[in-house]
Amino acid sequence: MSHTFETLPENVKQYSAQELQKLLFSAIDLGMQIKESHWTMAGREFLSVHRLFDEVHEVIEEATDDIAERIAQLGHKPEGTLKSVAEKSTMPSYPKSFQSIDEHIEIISQRLAYFAGQSLQALANVEEGGDPISADLITARTREVDKLIWLVESHLTPKK
Repeated sequence: MSHTFETLPENVKQYSAQELQKLLFSAIDLGMQIKESHWTMAGREFLSVHRLFDEVHEVIEEATDDIAERIAQLGHKPEGTLKSVAEKSTMPSYPKSFQSIDEHIEIISQRLAYFAGQSLQALANVEEGGDPISADLITARTREVDKLIWLVESHLTPKK
């Protein structure tokens, strides 16, 4: 931990940094899974979904940066190497067997929902821990992820 004039008590900063770090691992993993899908899909709706996933990735990258910066603001070093993410992310792995664009859309929808759920848990924890600034950051980013879920899911072919 490094010195910071951030006014939260040290124990609150420590707790929030730990909660945010868990979220950071998942955000980085989610971003890479979106790119994996973006790179490997093929089909009739390729171009529109390819572009959509670029936009989704951009939002997740901004969230990733905000989370990492908040960890640093709390006086801690954000950890985001690929090796540490591979070892510590709780995000389910991206399957390699998908064929259709609908399958890619469905799995990205599921991963966004997983991240939103993890974000809500982190939100409850940092609120309870006494860090309203981190709570506000998580709230704002979770709102964006919820919108992404809706945007991505709207591209699914309705099931009969």
